[in-house]
This record gives sequence, structure tokens and C-alpha cells, in this order.
Amino acid sequence: MKSLVTLLALFSGASALVTTTGGKSEVRRASISQSFGLLLESSTTVEKESTSLSPFLQEMVDEQRELQMDVGKAMDVLRKDYPYFLKRAPDFSIYHDSIKIKDSTGKVQLSKLSSYKNAFSVMRTMISLIYDTDRSVLQNRMVYDSTRTQIRVSFNAMLVPKLGGRPVHVDGISVYSIDSIIRDGDGERRERGGKIVEHKIEKMLVNGNAIQPPYFGVFGFAQGAVPAGALAGAGAWS
Repeated sequence: MKSLVTLLALFSGASALVTTTGGKSEVRRASISQSFGLLLESSTTVEKESTSLSPFLQEMVDEQRELQMDVGKAMDVLRKDYPYFLKRAPDFSIYHDSIKIKDSTGKVQLSKLSSYKNAFSVMRTMISLIYDTDRSVLQNRMVYDSTRTQIRVSFNAMLVPKLGGRPVHVDGISVYSIDSIIRDGDGERRERGGKIVEHKIEKMLVNGNAIQPPYFGVFGFAQGAVPAGALAGAGAWS
């Protein structure tokens, strides 16, 4: 309010600097320039006062900014890792140590980052033994659901058998949930969020036929002599 009064006073002072003599307007340019400079300075003060936030609201804004940066990093890493999953290990820095892997029913199939890493290592080994990874192709589309803080990935993998035969097509959807700021019982900030805490496989199809969970730990042979474990591994990551 005080700044607003100052603005009005300066504006009035600047207007008073224009006088009329003999029907002609005489402008005191130097004084007007000085007053206009003060006017801009006071305007900036008003803007700062209007945009200032309480410590609580400022903390919320900062946390949201941090989360958006972490989401952007996670999407960049996933976007780079997907096309090369058949050949190399992904970047696990975006995953939480307590990550859970769930199937379409919501049942937890794996937990902890160490188990997550081991599962992918076994999958890539199985896939490389059966399929030609140089000729196989993995494509994906990625979107971010800000209301649920989730990265949704739809994928299509074409796996070319080493021994010949028709390619195997694996389609599905993976959902990566990202945590927010971790707090203790008193509401104090305990751990920074922004990590992937859950990987849910919502759907998986092989040559147009739905695969039923569990997707992990199955390395036998499904109908048509298709290695179920290898297919599950490709779809789970993709």
C-alpha cells in the first residue's frame, strides 16, 4: 500500500512538471526523466511485494520445481535407454533403491533395486542367446501424466530369431511412478524425491496374444516353442 501511494505521488509530480506558457507546453525534460526513473523503481518494488510468498508456499514451489527437473531427467534417460536395452544395461541412477515391479494385477513381482538389476541382466542374456539383437528393433512412445506423476511408455519390440523363422512382435505398456519429497512423521524433509519407485507392466501382447502374469521368473517354453522368459524380459523393460 505504501508503495502504491509512492507511485501515485511520483505520477502526480511528473504531471506537474508540464506547464503551459503562452498556450505552448513547456516540458522540464530532465526532471521528468528523474521522476520516471523513480517511478520504474517503485513499480519494481510493488511487483516484488505482490509476488513474494510465505516460507511454506515458497518451499512447495521449490519442491515442485525440483520434481519437474527430476521427471525431465528420468524421461531423458528412459528415452536414451529404450532403443539399446537389448544390447546394454540401462542407467539405474533414476530408480529408487526400494523400487517395486508390479504386474497388471498390481501384484509385486520384484522389489529392491538389486533384484531389478539382476532381472534385467538375466533377460538380456536370454534374449541374446535366442534373438539377433542387431536385427531386432525396439520402438516406444512416451508421455508424462502430471496428475499421477507417472511416465507411461507404450512399446513395440520386433525380435528376430537367430535360427531363422518369423519375427516375434511384443507390444505393451509400462508405467513408471515417481515419488515426491520423502518426509518423516513430523513433516520434516527426510529425503529428496524424483526417483522411480514403481514399474508396473499394465499390458503385454506377443504376436497379438495377451501374456498373463507373472512376467518375471518364467524361463520355460510357451505355446509355439516361444521362450516365455525371454519375451517377458523384453516386454517388462520396454
